[in-house]
Amino acid sequence: MNKQTEGCGDSCCNKPNPGGDSIDCPLCGKAGEIVYGKTVRKLLKPGLAAPRDRYLICTDPACAAVYYHPKGGVFKQEDVIVPVYYKTGAQPVYACYCSGVTKAQVVAAVNKTGATRWSVIVKEITGAVPKCRCEEKNPMGSCCSGNAYAAAIAESAAKPVPVKKSRDPLHGLTLETVLTYMLELHGWEGLWNRIPIRCFRYDPSINSSLVFLRKNPWAREKLENWYICEVPKPKKK
Repeated sequence: MNKQTEGCGDSCCNKPNPGGDSIDCPLCGKAGEIVYGKTVRKLLKPGLAAPRDRYLICTDPACAAVYYHPKGGVFKQEDVIVPVYYKTGAQPVYACYCSGVTKAQVVAAVNKTGATRWSVIVKEITGAVPKCRCEEKNPMGSCCSGNAYAAAIAESAAKPVPVKKSRDPLHGLTLETVLTYMLELHGWEGLWNRIPIRCFRYDPSINSSLVFLRKNPWAREKLENWYICEVPKPKKK
């Protein structure tokens, strides 16, 4: 019987939070968590604008606020196209936004099979493992396996074993994250000087570079190895 939890296995799984200071919600006064602006824009109802790069999501279940920004602007549950799983009165309560699986379905499947792995349980319920699209479907902007799904598992009869942290320096990072980081450090000219590929030189853009790098593993490997060498290493405690 398998009692071990796991992430979804996609690149966004266990992706680090965007970072930044935790700022209190203007409605309830409790600290929020940083969420990328692109996530907020995907989940707001048509006609609502969210121009900022980063927002905060209110973590208080009883608070009416979902997203807010330090410079003003609050979006409530009625402004968001999906219910936030931990908010009071959320219906349905999702465990996996990508597959549309609810907490009740997960609890029933875990209690039936004894398994807790995300891939096993979602396949048990839907018959297939969906592509991870947590950054645009999960209100937290992070992998469902670490929040919505984990909350469902916590209410089941299972006693999952904690997941071991990966030693892979690229674990949880998307190629876009790596490319954006290196672009901010070196600019397109710096990238071209180090890795002379056309997408870094002629009409460069994030999207065209991602397409090329994904189709050419040798170029992607050069960029990722360069990233590993330059990204600050965590200090040993």
